Amino acid sequence: MRRARWVLGVTVLAFAACYPGPVDPVGLPRIPDVFERLPYVQNVTDAGASVLWMSHAGSADTAWYRVAGSDSTWAPMVVRDHVHGTSRADMASLPASSTVEYLVSAAGTRAGPHDFRTAPPAGAAAEVRVLLFGDSGWGGAAQLDLARLMQREEWDLSIHVGDIAYNDGSRDEFTDRHFWVYAPMLASVPFFPSVGNHDIRADGGQSYDGAFLWAGPFPGVRYFSFRWGRIQFVSVDTSSDTDDVRDLRDGRGRQLDWLRGVLQEAAADSAVDWIIAFQHHPLYSHAVGISGHGLDQGLRKVLLPVYERHGVDLVTAGHDHHYERTWPIRAGRRVDDGCGPVHVLSGGGGASRYARDITNTTLLATAQRVYQYVELTVGADRIRGRTIDRHGQVVDEFSVRRFDGAAEGLPGRCSR
Repeated sequence: MRRARWVLGVTVLAFAACYPGPVDPVGLPRIPDVFERLPYVQNVTDAGASVLWMSHAGSADTAWYRVAGSDSTWAPMVVRDHVHGTSRADMASLPASSTVEYLVSAAGTRAGPHDFRTAPPAGAAAEVRVLLFGDSGWGGAAQLDLARLMQREEWDLSIHVGDIAYNDGSRDEFTDRHFWVYAPMLASVPFFPSVGNHDIRADGGQSYDGAFLWAGPFPGVRYFSFRWGRIQFVSVDTSSDTDDVRDLRDGRGRQLDWLRGVLQEAAADSAVDWIIAFQHHPLYSHAVGISGHGLDQGLRKVLLPVYERHGVDLVTAGHDHHYERTWPIRAGRRVDDGCGPVHVLSGGGGASRYARDITNTTLLATAQRVYQYVELTVGADRIRGRTIDRHGQVVDEFSVRRFDGAAEGLPGRCSR
């Protein structure tokens, strides 16, 4: 029945109390009937990766992979998660910065071959292209337009700032509004999420937890960090209804202690050039009007000093459905390039952008009510950013200079 909606064409938008509900994607190619979700790569490191997919219950599933150029082909054990409905094949002992080819079969129907690249070794100096987007899983025309543009580009990895599947994060919503929409890209581009408030409404987050893999510091948590060459990425959970998130908002607890430890270690590591944090709720947002949530005062009070002390270069978030970028900010005021973090809000990935406005301040470099994604090119001395709207137009270009949080109070251009 679900697939019939694709054939019938555009579904009708339902409006309830001026709140437009998500619609199911249209105009996408049908996938083989045995697959509910086509294969996608997760938890890619410099030594391993996993491939996940979802096929009909009872199908006999297998997988094969090899490092490109090698004569050796491996058939990893396929583990089916009967609770979440996913199948998984883990690939171990992979060389860093290598192309890995893989193929999945479900009930005799093959998906692939596909390929992806493993992460560079820690400390490797290489330019990295990162896709940043958020608040995407609406299922409408804007999301599909952006998805087609994203899939034309080559990415090393993608990070998402939450609200992957509207409206409630159910299993079917993740399937219809994320995995079908981005299937070609997810098969080859490592996808690293941060959890949004809409992603965990349906079943307490079970569908979210079953869809993605990450190397969390404790069992069952939705925050994690990972290295990609000379970049330290940190995904912070600001959405879950857990003690870890409640304590974080109170300025204490396990997640905050973990975050401080990760950032302190990264700041002291000479092989780390960049620290990028991504989370759902923004520390700076200038949206106003209906559903213009604005900045999260509680989180800002707790997290800003931590990010600024340890030299986080770029803080990314979503939640509000627009795009904005600040100048470098430190202690609540604009500072010179390289003297404080830049904050980018990328909440225009496809969800509604209705009835809101943006208040301009001296901290804002730009703010726009557009559907968009952000292309980050991380080099040796700069992060270069380009923001692309649904028509393929560049609506913002910027660069981020490396920020050394330890420079506060010392002689030099960033002294205060």
